[in-house]
Parts: sequence; C-alpha cells; structure tokens
Amino acid sequence: MKGGLMAALSENVLTVNMLLSAFFLPGIYANSCGSDKPLVFITTPKPTAALNGSCLNVPCSFTAAPGDAVFDSSKETRGAWIKDGNDIYNINNGVKTNLVNITGNLSQKNCTSLFSDIKTSQAGKYFLRIENGGYKATACSDPLQITVE
Repeated sequence: MKGGLMAALSENVLTVNMLLSAFFLPGIYANSCGSDKPLVFITTPKPTAALNGSCLNVPCSFTAAPGDAVFDSSKETRGAWIKDGNDIYNINNGVKTNLVNITGNLSQKNCTSLFSDIKTSQAGKYFLRIENGGYKATACSDPLQITVE
C-alpha cells in the first residue's frame, strides 16, 4: 500500500511539473512569429540602450533562410524596422522612415541602422522586415530591443 501511495504521489508531482513547464518556460519559445516560421534572423548588440535625444548606431547583420522564395543579393532589397504593435508583416504599413535610417547594404545582408534624436517613446521592440523580389520575411523571432533613458 505504501508503495502504491508513493507511486501515485510521484505521478501527481510529475504531472504538475509537466504542466508548469509547459505554461511557464522562461521565454525560450516566446516570439512574435505566431504560427509563421521565422526566415530572417538578425545579429545585433544586446542589450541596446540610448540616452534621450541622442543618436543610436546599431550594428546589424542578418541571415535569410529560404521560404517560398530565396533571397537573391542581385535583386533590389528593401527593408524597414517596424516597432512592435504595428503590422510587422507589411513593409508599407506602419513604417515611419524618418525615425531610423538603414545605413548598411541590405543586398549584402548588412542592416546596420542609425536612430537619430531618439526619444523615450521609441523604446521597445523592433522587427526587421526584408523584401527582396518575391522574398518577403520578418525577423520575428529575435527583435531588436531598445531602451531609452
């Protein structure tokens, strides 16, 4: 009887542990991709912080995984940083280009960017959107996080 009670308790503890693990994992699966598979991955300094009113130069590069189309460096490449809360899947919606200037050569996968006269209202998550011919993708799995003090 004692062995049966211990087995039942062990099973209950295991069940609770599995449920807690599924619901409270520390962000390893958290991203803004929803059900979409991320195709663009950025490399930027982390954390990224700026002083209110200053300029922030963010070194950045990206890799582009093939999806429905393949990234082709010989084609014109457009890109934009889109702040969280806007439509991050359409480069023409919710993009204010005067807030940030991509100074890198996007065709060479260089997304280095300059945020001029940054304000505290610009703090938050930014997602890089790349469009290259038929290739359209957003770096939704690991956004650029900017804090402004």
